[in-house]
Amino acid sequence: MNSTLHHILQRHLTTEGNDWLEAKLAEIRQDFKPRTFYLAFGACARYLGKENLTFTEAEYSSFHTFYPNFAATDWTADELGRILLMTALPQARNQEVLDELFASADYREAMAMYRGLYFLDNAVEFSDRAREGLRTNMVGVFDAIALENPYPARYLSQDAWNQMVLKAMFMQRPMYRIYRIEDRKNETLADIFIDYAEERWSAHRPVSPELWRFIAGYANERSFPALQKTVSEGNEWERAAATKAIRESNYVPAKEWLDSQPGDTSRLPGWNEIGRAAAPR
Repeated sequence: MNSTLHHILQRHLTTEGNDWLEAKLAEIRQDFKPRTFYLAFGACARYLGKENLTFTEAEYSSFHTFYPNFAATDWTADELGRILLMTALPQARNQEVLDELFASADYREAMAMYRGLYFLDNAVEFSDRAREGLRTNMVGVFDAIALENPYPARYLSQDAWNQMVLKAMFMQRPMYRIYRIEDRKNETLADIFIDYAEERWSAHRPVSPELWRFIAGYANERSFPALQKTVSEGNEWERAAATKAIRESNYVPAKEWLDSQPGDTSRLPGWNEIGRAAAPR
């Protein structure tokens, strides 16, 4: 993993940027001192630049072998440089060193660190750190963990995953951009979201069409009235989402009720299309 990142990043940096990064990597690997890492990490924007990088199809393919969904995110030179520095840390000490840095990192640094956790050979050991990061109210930092990042899907427990998804809904984030959202849906989360929908309606607030994606596959007696309400009273995208949730579930009373309703429900938009339509403008 690290060698692929290193090799590809070298092709996208200036000669001066490459020389600086190689020198810092050598210092960290040969005679590790935390101060060397901290200073280099903070200086990446200055020496490597903040430009978005554009990769070839072959490079994207190489990245995808170890970092699923890599192409879904924009990456900058300083961000990938910081991640490469993270991977150079001695594994026995990287939690200690990174915990210290998380405590003082600025906005861009924190985003790079959370997006970089998956690159670490001992990434599984950072699940508590990821959960801590998800408590933030800084949208960019939250998104760095929750959106397009393969880390939560692979390493978070179901409870932590559910908390992340619920908070993403609270924060009005684009839920369709959560990686492997279909694989990690679960009945507990479906029940939580029905409670959430009812609370929103009680406060005379709308419910995002994306919520019904988490009910799909889990429609039951408990959720049926909420689905009926949305199909009957919702706007175009809300109706489509609730209809789709019923169609993708095995709850017979809901399917029979839907079949009795007027209109053609055979052609429904995909969940990602619904998500894009529901995203705040």
